[in-house]
Amino acid sequence: MSRIVHSLSCISFGLALAVAGSFTISAGTAEAAEDWPGGSVTFVLPTGPGGSADQSLLPLKAPLEKELGTTLLYSYKKGAGGELGWSLVYNDGAKGTTIGGFWIPHMPNTVLFQKPPYKVDDFSPVAMLTGDVPVWFANKDSPYNDMNDLLADARKRPDQVKLVIGVFTGEHYITVASVEQQAKVDFRVVSVQAGSKVTANILGNHFDVGVIRPLSIYSVRDEVKCLGVVAAKRSPVFPNCKTFDEQLSKDVKVPHLSFSIGVLATTAFKKSNPEGFKKLVAAVKKAAASKAYIDGMKRAGRVVTYAGPDEAAKMVKDTAKLMEQYKPMIKKAQGK
Repeated sequence: MSRIVHSLSCISFGLALAVAGSFTISAGTAEAAEDWPGGSVTFVLPTGPGGSADQSLLPLKAPLEKELGTTLLYSYKKGAGGELGWSLVYNDGAKGTTIGGFWIPHMPNTVLFQKPPYKVDDFSPVAMLTGDVPVWFANKDSPYNDMNDLLADARKRPDQVKLVIGVFTGEHYITVASVEQQAKVDFRVVSVQAGSKVTANILGNHFDVGVIRPLSIYSVRDEVKCLGVVAAKRSPVFPNCKTFDEQLSKDVKVPHLSFSIGVLATTAFKKSNPEGFKKLVAAVKKAAASKAYIDGMKRAGRVVTYAGPDEAAKMVKDTAKLMEQYKPMIKKAQGK
């Protein structure tokens, strides 16, 4: 009998330890979530200061610091099309003390066309904050007034109309290739590796046409002429510029590809500290809706188009799938 009692006592004691252990783990998880961030947070921008992404993410700094109750240390890590910065977030972001800005299609493109240490699924989008679309533009003195003028000239002069883009792996080149294939024209396309160089070449009349984003030429909008916007709706930056859908024949259907900018964390952080991740999501949402952020974006000619983590994740997934579809065409343009 004493052995049975002793055994039952051991079982009771074991259960008590198990319950206590469970409580300790739960308490530890709750404490970690409550304490997060527990100090400053490094916010990596995989680009240089002053660009389109920086102009959308820098105004977020003050309102997000207010919501998180801590300091955000903005760190610019330009290189390899964003791979350098996103690698840093991947390597240092498991505890949520390093997060980052990101944009599509560029982040999934680094996985598709390069060999980074991360996969797309290693990141969890927190939010998308704003988006931009491709615009075809020319110098203000250009003889072209719209896309039909351009295509008419391109048909008369095959491979003579000079067109400048930033990179072949972006959404801009896909619009170019789509127009060439469907409208049966050939441009002389040159990649200059930077949006600022695209603008400079058009302003200097070195090329006939450039492809960029409306917000990237907002500051020189009086010096250029918008020929067409690749989107379902007109751009607020160039409200009088017609979309491709409005101008082109039904035989020319150019895909609408958005350049969208947002905030991400690592999936490791989301899994290890789900409450902390939720806290980050809530803070970014409130910061994005703040007057300070909206006014800062307006000053830069930008519009806040907030999308939460689920919608943002779908945007990343859909973009990655679409870019995979166009990969052979892009590789051909790169000469690979």
